[in-house]
Amino acid sequence: MNLVRTKERITAVFLSTNLVLALLALFFLILIGLFIIYFPYPAGWDFRNNLWAPSFLLVNGQSPYNLTVLYEMGSAVWMPVAIGLFWPLGYLPLQQASNLWWILTLIGLITIVWLSSGYHRPPKYLFIITLILAFLFPPTISHFSLGQITILICLLFMVISIYGHKIHPLLIALLIALTLSKPQLTIFFLPGYLYSFLKENGSSRALQLIFLILLAIGVLSLPLFYFYPQWINDSIQSLTGNPPWAHPSSLFILRTNFNRIGEILWWVLLLMVSGINLSLWTRLPKREAAVWSLALTTLVTPYVWSWDFVLLIPLFVSYLYKIKEKSSTWLIYFAYISCWGIIVYMKLTGQTSDELNWWVPWYLIGFIIVSSLLNWPSLKFRLNTLFS
Repeated sequence: MNLVRTKERITAVFLSTNLVLALLALFFLILIGLFIIYFPYPAGWDFRNNLWAPSFLLVNGQSPYNLTVLYEMGSAVWMPVAIGLFWPLGYLPLQQASNLWWILTLIGLITIVWLSSGYHRPPKYLFIITLILAFLFPPTISHFSLGQITILICLLFMVISIYGHKIHPLLIALLIALTLSKPQLTIFFLPGYLYSFLKENGSSRALQLIFLILLAIGVLSLPLFYFYPQWINDSIQSLTGNPPWAHPSSLFILRTNFNRIGEILWWVLLLMVSGINLSLWTRLPKREAAVWSLALTTLVTPYVWSWDFVLLIPLFVSYLYKIKEKSSTWLIYFAYISCWGIIVYMKLTGQTSDELNWWVPWYLIGFIIVSSLLNWPSLKFRLNTLFS
């Protein structure tokens, strides 16, 4: 009798818990719906020009890369795979589409922090702290205000590196194709992942994956061919007609300051970091290799903006979870806070040109490397022996 009553109580608690969770989920869905429909969050320039406007033009039978029919300034520079996936946004008003994009980006950021922790269930308080730090990271704030896509690309990188062995190669190919929305961000992750895939699966399956990636690019481009088959010429003109902006890439900084010698130095840097990247994919688990590839991308990719420095978040978060030594952890916190303070100071003193932020990834990665070395047991032993 007591056993029956115990089972009934457990069933009642289970049902009541599920009911509460269902009501909370419904409540949040209603809030998200109200946010998307009514919230007057300003639409980001990049989202408007690179995704919504091309999608709007496409579904109305016009060239997605000819924005002059809508705006006097701006051009679309994201690759067609992004438009090919998100073209239904063109059916929404700009404000609602922008709000939906904001929600998707926020979900992407939360998921990146979760995956970067290395835990199935990260420690609650540390997860909240790292999420707040990731959201308040100045490049993240710029990313959200512009409506950029880099956070979602970063999420795809993390999913591929962690779950690639569990999902079908066709889905991997689709995810990789989507990362090519901004191909300059794939210069280290893609070679590293394909190299690792080749070592584990052989040349035959690696060639099959490359073929599937090309197929996925073609499939994602089909909506553009369906709605406006002549889009290719306008896309080429849009990309080649983009002004030579000053941006915080090492190539731009070295070329600007040292001319031809600076360009040669950048090529040497590219070769060195490419070798380091492949070595990391050989020696480290895929998740760790991926977070380093993303961070190294911010150092060497030939075209980058400060909002693309959100690629540093997985490395920053993963090392806050990974390093157990308190002094090393506090050094990473110091790097973040000081970096934040320097950027704010630069903004307040009128140093707003984006290429002036070139130092940010070098600064943070340098601190993370030093913190990692200080956390190395053999090094600690040697230092303790030396100063004892």
